[in-house]
Amino acid sequence: MKAVIFARVSTKDQEDGHSLDAQIQSCFEYAIKKEFKVVEQFKIVESSTASGRPEFSKMVDFVKKQGGQVAVLCYCVDRLQREFDEQYLELQKLIKIGKLEIHYIKDEFIEHKDMDSSAKFRKNLDVLLANDYRNKISDNVKRSNKKKLEEGTILGDSPLGYLNKPRIDKKKEKVEVYIDPERGYLVQKMLEDYATGLYSMEDLRIWAEKEGLRSKKNCKIAKSQIEKVLKNPFYYGYMQYNGLLYKHVHPTLITKELFDECQAVKQGRRKTKSKRTQKPFVLTGMLKCQHCGCAYSPELKKGRYVYMRPTKSRGDCNYCHHLNENTILSQIEEVLKGMQIPKNILVEISEELKKSSNKEHNHQIQESKKLQNQYEAIQNRIKKARELYLDDGFTKEEYNETMADLQVERQNMETRLQKLSKADDSFNQNVSTIFEIASRSHELFRSSDIEEKRRIIAMLFPNLSMNGDKLVFIMRKPFDMFLNKTDRLEWLRLVYVFRTDKKEEVINFGLSQVGNIRL
Repeated sequence: MKAVIFARVSTKDQEDGHSLDAQIQSCFEYAIKKEFKVVEQFKIVESSTASGRPEFSKMVDFVKKQGGQVAVLCYCVDRLQREFDEQYLELQKLIKIGKLEIHYIKDEFIEHKDMDSSAKFRKNLDVLLANDYRNKISDNVKRSNKKKLEEGTILGDSPLGYLNKPRIDKKKEKVEVYIDPERGYLVQKMLEDYATGLYSMEDLRIWAEKEGLRSKKNCKIAKSQIEKVLKNPFYYGYMQYNGLLYKHVHPTLITKELFDECQAVKQGRRKTKSKRTQKPFVLTGMLKCQHCGCAYSPELKKGRYVYMRPTKSRGDCNYCHHLNENTILSQIEEVLKGMQIPKNILVEISEELKKSSNKEHNHQIQESKKLQNQYEAIQNRIKKARELYLDDGFTKEEYNETMADLQVERQNMETRLQKLSKADDSFNQNVSTIFEIASRSHELFRSSDIEEKRRIIAMLFPNLSMNGDKLVFIMRKPFDMFLNKTDRLEWLRLVYVFRTDKKEEVINFGLSQVGNIRL
């Protein structure tokens, strides 16, 4: 009789443990003993709960195509089936017409068309027991996953930019994740660049290939992988599982603010569309006509002169016309020159910051206690929500909605605590950095290459437009405070303004934008 050997394990780990080879060997020994001719063998790594069980179906199709009776040799019942599904019904049809016999080696049991009722009962009982065993394993996995999520431990492999620390005993050792020294900083830079709104995913793909950023399997990075990176909250401190967010204990690559900026760009709220050009230009995608709203596109003339050409995409306009790029850049330089602060005033500003920080210290302590109490209250609400869900006091939809809201509240509270808990010197450093950038922006702009010029413009100017040949601009906060300041007292007063009215802007700048410019 022809025989087909079927061996299955659920995971790669089981395959590495030679479970498949042991099953195959037992089946071959049985075939020799019974004088069966083995015509095919199927070694499958596939869960018995896999949708459709595609590999299993291949074995069934092979059996159907064979002429004459076929014996399927299987080590035990749970290797072949663990429930009465469609595949089970297909096998029963083949058994009923005498096309198929199934030999279970370990159980010393043969399933054939002439089985009596007690034999059928035994077979069905074995399937039920296998199904029960599978369900218990599933319950254990769910409990284990829940515990890991609550402890902040990742399930499975870490995303691009991270590496999992090797474990000798995977059952006893906890998962540890660290930032990939080769890919981590590149992923961070990719997120920072995308947040500026100046780069598309295709631009990032080309950049990744140029910089040598590859997947963990050493493949080129595709746009789909970049999209996964942009959407993954793991990089700022949260894991997403079954639609819920869980705070993890592993190191972060970016802040929540930077992540939100990436989502804003992705959703089109800050996306800057421009016609792609082979050669990079400073003002690509950054300039519009103030009157008709059409974009300006760069074009090269005589191989050396760059002109900004209005696209006229919204009809003819008397206000927009060809402009030499240098005409526009010189106006940007004049704006930056007007932000320069004398060095002696920068020294005074540093001293003023030290004095004002002492006044803030007591207020900071009180505010920290207040936020900590609010945080503990949110934690208690999360605990109660989980208890209600486990006690059937919440439907799954109500639980998911409530937890999503509470997770956001908790994240916001943690962000506020983190900002507040930082030493006041950190705030002072951010203010000093802002003052330095404002003061040196003209010098930096003149000495930078094209890409760096684009970064400086993107950081300082959210909008640039032309009224004829005159530049019209909006300065990004908090740099708008530096315009038209000439008096010493006006400069010093900015320290007080930044510490009070503009403190949130200073903190946000320090968290997400300092790295975008080289001082």
